[in-house]
This record gives sequence, C-alpha cells and structure tokens, in this order.
Amino acid sequence: MSASVASSARTRCFTQAAVRLKPLVLQELKAWAGSLRPRRIVVKPNWVQHETDPAFPIRALVTDPRVIEATVESCLEIFPDAESILVGDCPLQSADWPRLCAQSGLSAVMERLSRRGGGRVSFRDLRKDVFCQQAGSFLVASETEHGDPRGYREVELGARSHLEPISNQSDRFAVNDYSAAVTRSNHAPGSHRYFVSQSVLDADLLINLPKWKAHAKSGLTCALKNLVGINGDKAYLPHFRRGAPRWGGDEYRDEGRWLYWAQTTLRETVQKRSRFAYQVLKPGWELIKRMRGIETRMSHAQAQPKNFYIAGGAWHGNQTIWRMIYDLNLVIQCADAAGRLQEGPARQYFCIVDGLVSGEGNGPLQPLPRETDWLAFGEDPFAIDAALCWFMGFDPNKVPILAQRAGYAGPAWGDFELSNLAVEVDGQPTRLMESPVNFHFVPPPGWRNQIER
Repeated sequence: MSASVASSARTRCFTQAAVRLKPLVLQELKAWAGSLRPRRIVVKPNWVQHETDPAFPIRALVTDPRVIEATVESCLEIFPDAESILVGDCPLQSADWPRLCAQSGLSAVMERLSRRGGGRVSFRDLRKDVFCQQAGSFLVASETEHGDPRGYREVELGARSHLEPISNQSDRFAVNDYSAAVTRSNHAPGSHRYFVSQSVLDADLLINLPKWKAHAKSGLTCALKNLVGINGDKAYLPHFRRGAPRWGGDEYRDEGRWLYWAQTTLRETVQKRSRFAYQVLKPGWELIKRMRGIETRMSHAQAQPKNFYIAGGAWHGNQTIWRMIYDLNLVIQCADAAGRLQEGPARQYFCIVDGLVSGEGNGPLQPLPRETDWLAFGEDPFAIDAALCWFMGFDPNKVPILAQRAGYAGPAWGDFELSNLAVEVDGQPTRLMESPVNFHFVPPPGWRNQIER
C-alpha cells in the first residue's frame, strides 16, 4: 500500500475545538467541497436516545447541537443554491425525540436555522414507527410527529451484502425489542433488504455528524456505526445471532448462557405481549440480579463492574453487527435514488465527528462523559474510525468493525494499511500508530481486556 493512498484517507483532528467550532467547520467543509454544488443535502446526526439518567447526560448521548448548527450554517454559506437541507435521524423506538430536543438545546437551534434557511432547512425524526415507555419498559405506540415525508424504499443488496457469508444462519438474526419475524424475512441466502429513508437516497450530499463514543456491540460508534440511522425500521437490522457460540450464535458468551437464554426468552415472549405478565415477572429478574450480584449500569465510581450483564450482542465476540454496519455504508456510498446498487459512488460524503464531549464505558446508551474537546473531519469513514479508535486507546486491529475492512464491498473506503495511515492533529501530520495521543477510554464491559492497546 503506497503512502499516497494512505494520505488520501487522512483524518484531520482539532483539539480545543469548542472555542473555534464554527470557523473550523466552515474551513474544513469549504476546503473539501471545492466547486461541488449539491441540490439536496442530508445532515445525519446521532439522536439515539433522550436522557433517562443524569449519570449518562445528554451531552454525551447525542450530537452536540452546536455542531449541527455550525454545519447547517456552513452549508447555507457554501451551497447557496441547494434546494434543501434536511437534518434527520432514526433514534431508538423508545426515544422521546421532542424531549431529546429540549434537553440538548436542539429546539432553539431548530428554530433559528428554520428561520434563517427560508424554508430550505428542515428537521425530522425519520422513524417509521415510534413508541413510548409505560410501566417501566413496556412500549406503546406514540402519536408524536415522525416519519420521512418522502417515504421509504427497500434496498436489496443481494449477494453483495456483508451478511451473505453467514446467511445460512439467517434464522438466528435478531435485534432486541424488534420483530424477529421482520428481521428474518428480510435476510436470507442471496437476499438482504434494508428499509432506507427516501430523503437519504435522494440526497446528492450526505454529511455524517456522529458522536464519538464507545459502543457495547461494536466496540466504538463513530462514522461507520452512525449510518444505522438511515434505516427507518430497525427490525431490518441484524445486530447478532441468537444464542451462545456453543449453540452457533454470538448474542452472548458461553459462560452463563442458560441465564442469558432464560432472561432473553422471557423478555421476548412476555414483554411484547402482556403488560401484566411483564410486571409480574420483572421483580423475579430483579431478585436474581441481586442474588448473583449482576450489574446492568456503569458509573464513574465503579467504572469496571466485575459481574456485568453482557447480552444482546454486547461483547467482543459479536461477528454480526459489523456486517450490517458495512451494508448500510455500502447503501450510502453506492445506492442511487431508486435504491439500485451501483458499482461507484452514488452521492458525495463528508464526515464531521463531534468529540466536544465524548462517551466512554457502556455506550451508546450509558456513556460516561469525557471532555475531549475535539472535532475530526474526513472523507473515509474507516480511516476516521481507525484514527479515533487509536486515540481512545483501543487497537483497531482488535475491533472487528475496523479489522475486517479489507472485505468491504464498496469502492475506495478502507483501502489503507494501518501502518501507513496518515492523520493530522492541529495541522501536524503523522502516521497514526506513531501518535502518542491516548485518552485511555474505559472500554465497554464486554470488550474489557480485549481491545486495549
């Protein structure tokens, strides 16, 4: 691999970024865009969940509204002829998006940008279906405004899907809290479908605005993982294969598999069908947790609990989720507006990473905030994630979402050797693996002692 190839994937990072946020975003986006004149722009933040626990504050959960505002303002200046700028994401089914907007300060930003954009700027919760929690974690349909006004399109990846090599196990594909029947009906040997927002497919420029966090299922969430939110129905997204490795799955470890099996089975069969049964059985599960000392929550005081509940694919043995993530990056890179997969890029792509406040530990829903005060910019999501993985103190060669990049089915992205990968920090170029920067992020519990460098 030549040094020039590695240099083309260079990620540009800036420290002490909050005080110069808007000039940095404008500078980097303008330098990248050149003479580009997109008509339809989609800005894709991370709006995974509203704040449910002050120990895991909203500033570490979602993309900072200041980054969103700086990005949209820069788009209005650099691309004055753009017809539309849509800011949208598909949060978790139980996320309260209006509450998220209020908690994070996004509501005021939306109001300002909507006025300034003169009708060209819009904000959308792109989920097809939205639910709210009642009686603990029992879900019921929500009436809040949501959905893509342009609709959705099933995108068929066929044999180009990264799930195809394990499609003989498609009957095990699952994602917690969503319909297993929908998941499995859309993935089988030779056929892999995703339910993609039409507004995203119509865009000729996608600007990815991920939050820099550790992630229980994929090790880290950043540029690559953030594209899960282009899919309007998460039941289409295999996150793991049911069961323990000894049973052919990667949902949880072999150790304690019978306990995990019992809890998962009760949750899937009872929680979704009977609120009464769920309320009756839940105290029993709480008693088992106390008797066995099982932890389900991290905090700064106990950053590395010894007996953490690790299920739902939340561990280093998960070899399913990175394949699904690769698929959605392939969709963004190569699927045209009609959902047809092309050999080359179908739209322009740029990434701005919000590392003003990052998240370590049991992300994405229980992130412990780190005041990193960084921004990162780039065009290759694999290079961006490899760089930030290294700076977190993790080894990219030990994280499947990065270690498997040679198998990515799209063009150009990920085409580098880590030993040659160039990165800039405050304008100073270096080879990534020669950089001494190490934030020593606390890894997710299921990845502890497996990915640290």
